[in-house]
Amino acid sequence: MCGIAGIVGVSEPAVRAALEQMNGCMVHRGPDDRGVELVSVNDSWVGLAQRRLSIIDLSAAGHQPMVNPETGDLLIYNGELYSFQRLRKRLEVDGVRFVGHSDTEVILHALRRYGPTCISEMEGMYAFAFLDRLAGKLILARDPMGIKPLYTSELPERSGRGLMFASEVRAMLAPGMLDPNIELRGLAGLLAHGAVPEPLTFFRGLRMFPAGCYQVFQIGRSGQVRPEAVRPHWTFAPPDPAVQPAEAVMSVRSALDAAVKDHLIADVPVGVFLSSGLDSTIVAALAAKHSPRIRAFTVGFADAPDMSEAPLAAETARLFGMEFRDIQITGGSALGMMEQWLRSMDQPSADGLNTYVVSKAVRDEGIIVALSGLGGDELFGGYSSFSDVPRIRRAMARMAWLPPGVRAWVMSMSGFGRPGQVREKLADMGRTGANLTGLYVHRRRMMSNRRVAALGLDWRALGMTDTYLTQDGLASAAIDADLERTDPVAAVSRLESVLYMRSTLLRDSDTNGMAHSLEIRVPMLDKRVLDLVHRIPGGVRLPDGVANKHLLRTAFADYLRPDLVKQGKRGFTLPVRRWMSGPLRPYCEEAVKVVERSGLVNPGEVRSIWNGFIANPEMQVWSSALMMVVLGSYLRQLRERHFAPIPNGE
Repeated sequence: MCGIAGIVGVSEPAVRAALEQMNGCMVHRGPDDRGVELVSVNDSWVGLAQRRLSIIDLSAAGHQPMVNPETGDLLIYNGELYSFQRLRKRLEVDGVRFVGHSDTEVILHALRRYGPTCISEMEGMYAFAFLDRLAGKLILARDPMGIKPLYTSELPERSGRGLMFASEVRAMLAPGMLDPNIELRGLAGLLAHGAVPEPLTFFRGLRMFPAGCYQVFQIGRSGQVRPEAVRPHWTFAPPDPAVQPAEAVMSVRSALDAAVKDHLIADVPVGVFLSSGLDSTIVAALAAKHSPRIRAFTVGFADAPDMSEAPLAAETARLFGMEFRDIQITGGSALGMMEQWLRSMDQPSADGLNTYVVSKAVRDEGIIVALSGLGGDELFGGYSSFSDVPRIRRAMARMAWLPPGVRAWVMSMSGFGRPGQVREKLADMGRTGANLTGLYVHRRRMMSNRRVAALGLDWRALGMTDTYLTQDGLASAAIDADLERTDPVAAVSRLESVLYMRSTLLRDSDTNGMAHSLEIRVPMLDKRVLDLVHRIPGGVRLPDGVANKHLLRTAFADYLRPDLVKQGKRGFTLPVRRWMSGPLRPYCEEAVKVVERSGLVNPGEVRSIWNGFIANPEMQVWSSALMMVVLGSYLRQLRERHFAPIPNGE
């Protein structure tokens, strides 16, 4: 796990200075080692830099940027390749000799020997840059689900043109080579969804590299970079109606067992995030099977013992023979961490505080790698959206003859007695009609169309869809009308995976784990598991149409005690709304004032959102107020880092 950065430019001193700045602001991603390499290619300068968190091959043989001594090829790489031992054996048969035993060295030689087609064989989480020195080509790639981030941008003319990329937005901005113009579509997407939806970022011209893809860049003279077409190395497998329940149960058990076994590979201490939930319980059980001395960690909020998952988690650890640690966070310490979380954001997001708190607690215990159950809800149907969205779609189909305005009124009235913003989102769903993708997005949204427009960001003026996503952002979910009609469960699974998990959960998990130099691994999203589960029809995953992860429960019934199965969906929660209206109120109100004065949004609507929350913090939909605090805090951090964001993006 690392942080990577790279520049293709015309000036050697400028590239070197910029790389040092980029690398310097990612120490948290790699406190164990650092490296910078510059080479001349076709009269241009290519610079690659890396911060290393040593996990596999702790010796100097794992140092990056890694150089192929025979060809001069360079590689920088962030992530873990769980299939590297199998790929290494193949390379050794082909005559490749290795110096160390890192997965980085395997990727370096595989790309030289087999070219970018070998990326489709890689099983892991990764973002990397490979310089083919002889051919004058740079290859960028990102793992299938986008577990590891990679941001890219063309350099403006004032910076000499060229290409820049890095693991974090802050690294991209650090050298001052890019203009920090606010991307209004990214801002609108942030307000609508709670996180900036890919491929957008908060800044114009800075984009997230597409997951499951690679791209080749031809390096020309004087910093000229000619990009070839982005090519997918992975796509969702279509549902196979021939898959039978018994086959699915056996296959899921086998694939997830193999995934967890491979995710335990490390030369440093590995732990497991263990709650009372099904996903983490299954991951812990499989981890204990393959690594009996692995440690399990449960983090709870000491001020609310009635919400603690520790008793159930402790019993799980005892039954599996795992060493167990119950870490209790006090209100005072968690409150302080919330301020740290707000001040450390790479991009603004309303999600991720829990991961930030848990990651710090586990890293303080000496753990460097932690396994998480993230992905189980999206793959196996743990969210109510898996049952709600198909049901609402059927209702919309029956109302197809009604005008959109009437459907919106009917849906709004169905939410009578609920908060106004909930009713507004229901109205948005009514206008959408029987389009499953649109219904899903409006249901998942943080703010309604009316609220975002009232803040001064209308989707029509911004050239976005009425879901406040871009067309290419929607296209990345790969949902067609036939899949919506024939297998809505599979369709919702893809939507949850791409539009929510990728843009919010995975990005925030990476950012908040790496803030404490903790690598979070997600075996539920192993490529073998992804390929298998997406082939399984929705009728097998959820035969009753109820969002209860039926297939996962069935495949691992022997690991799931009745007291775990019977409980409702739970999680580590913090009383954020109470802090916002209590001890953190002065900090929050200062942040809200920053948003009001920013020139980005309508200040009157910002004040209305905040005042509505303060008047009734328990009953009001409070996530919009948190979003104002997050946005204001982030804008203030930009100012303190001496960036001067341009409100209108001009």
